[in-house]
Amino acid sequence: MDVPAAAPRPAERMSTADIREANVAAVCGALRDHGGLTRAQLGRLTGLTRPTVMAVVRQLAAEGLVVEEGQLKAAAGGGRPGTLLHFRPRARVVSAVRLRSARVEVTLADMAGNVLAHSLAPAAPEPGDWRELVASFAERVTALRDTHPDLGPLAAVALTLPGSIDRARGRWTVVRSEGWSDLPAADELAGMLGVPVAVVNVVAATLIGRLAQEPAAADSAALVYVGHGVGSAATVGGRLIDGATGSAGELGHCVLPGVDALCRCGRRGCVESVASAPHLRAEFERITGRPAPPTLAGMEACGDAAVLGMLDLAAHRLALAASWQVNVVNPAVVYFGGNVFTDGGTRFFERFAEELRALAYRPNAAGLAVRPLSSEATVRGAIQVASELLPSFLRPALRVVC
Repeated sequence: MDVPAAAPRPAERMSTADIREANVAAVCGALRDHGGLTRAQLGRLTGLTRPTVMAVVRQLAAEGLVVEEGQLKAAAGGGRPGTLLHFRPRARVVSAVRLRSARVEVTLADMAGNVLAHSLAPAAPEPGDWRELVASFAERVTALRDTHPDLGPLAAVALTLPGSIDRARGRWTVVRSEGWSDLPAADELAGMLGVPVAVVNVVAATLIGRLAQEPAAADSAALVYVGHGVGSAATVGGRLIDGATGSAGELGHCVLPGVDALCRCGRRGCVESVASAPHLRAEFERITGRPAPPTLAGMEACGDAAVLGMLDLAAHRLALAASWQVNVVNPAVVYFGGNVFTDGGTRFFERFAEELRALAYRPNAAGLAVRPLSSEATVRGAIQVASELLPSFLRPALRVVC
């Protein structure tokens, strides 16, 4: 039995199972990183002996994770050409499930993160029991997977939900729904589908989705999210901050000085009460007497000086609250947006970025990158979270939540 030459050796003695898992991880990693390789090339890259490489390849082939396809061109001096081995990302699939108002969005992706299938359908109509809603998630995932029999088996699911998420325990709380508190949503869906399930807040999923595409920023990053509410998420040391009960990032319920607006949480002066999408739309209608556009970009395009002043004030207030987060967490980058409401908004984002740098503690603001983020990141983040539930040798290199 071997351990790859590049693998770190822990101080304690490795068990046979540990060594076997390390060998499998080394072979999988080499094939995923380098594409088609011969057994001899795998041995040179991993430092494993030929018998070990042969044994690992047999195991992975039996599980459908590796396939032989093509041959390496023979050297000029002759000799038998080597058969090329390829990792099969579609040998297992993961699913991202998102509750969007009254609809369930389901995405299937392979182990390389490539989206393979997608569906959007109504959720359970006004479920009296939260289990009915979770059952509708299971039905949608199963239906989508069954329409693609060419794909490998479902291996993991990430469930993206609004509200408060205790990710460590897989619990879900919807504060505004009586009785919907501390619900074991992950265990319930896992029992229905027979695979591991993680739950993640929509804001956290959006940040993770951006980091999956920009891993260099993963060590220290934050997201300020403006939609139906105002939220945030952050990573420190490359890991998502969850908090004691999973409620880290409630930026929208920080109280601003000098603000008396009533928040839907029942308190006064919350950031959400003066910077959320419902507030901005209501203010637009109050100022103009016209129905509000559905997006921030549409409000900016109206050109009304009073509307633009209102948006500038909201951007300032949001930046003030976000500056507290910058001072506490000290991220290298702050992303803004991440949903359809903020997609394409430029003036608000620019004012927010300018005010944030001005209001944050100078050493923390120096070099701070502030970048807009599109709504596509949320599904990407859920795929990443689901992928981190795979067996260790199949997980992505970037790991934000596991």
